[in-house]
Amino acid sequence: MSTLRSLDLMDTPIELCTPAFLHNRLQTVINPATRNKHAIALRSMLGVPLKVTSSPQRVYDLAALDVIHTTLNESRYRMYGFSMLYAGLRLGEASVKQRIKGNVLLVDRQRIPNGTITTAKSAGPVHVPAWFAQEYVDWEPSITRNNIYLGLQRTGKRASIHLSPHSLRHKFASELVKAGCPPNILKNQMRHHDVQVSLKYYVQHTSEDYSEVVHRAFGLT
Repeated sequence: MSTLRSLDLMDTPIELCTPAFLHNRLQTVINPATRNKHAIALRSMLGVPLKVTSSPQRVYDLAALDVIHTTLNESRYRMYGFSMLYAGLRLGEASVKQRIKGNVLLVDRQRIPNGTITTAKSAGPVHVPAWFAQEYVDWEPSITRNNIYLGLQRTGKRASIHLSPHSLRHKFASELVKAGCPPNILKNQMRHHDVQVSLKYYVQHTSEDYSEVVHRAFGLT
């Protein structure tokens, strides 16, 4: 019903709700995610074949790596944030201790919102920096996942930067690509089944990255 109200369709006769009519009405919704949500609802309610576009990449205002590192390093959520930034762990995966062998995290579990430990959304080995591996061996998570999420947000807010589990995972992927990481290694580090997911939804470039590329291509030395 909220979709019908939002699109002003409450009093529209059903015979007028053709695919073309509903498509035009959906185009009045600017936000792509909200538009897709309404399209899915209309398909379910009316059985009308409406196109649902793929979700656009979420763009974060990511601070420089050294700024994020320093901010997390001074926080009680340090190792949780580092697990996301330097190992690409999701919130639930960072909330529980993963097995580690040398400099490789063997990610296979997560803690879901009710506190239960289940299998990870996607399992696999993740190579991490040696210094992080050394600290991770002796570290034991003890904070609930909800408090980790809120704590990271507060930590970022105090430093005037954006911090969240997903943005830190984005930063992990973006820094790997910036360092010249081959697509297949990126896929494995992100524990994705398709490299296109890694490249389309997680890799993010800054305006400085574009400027540097243009300068290398066309700038005068």
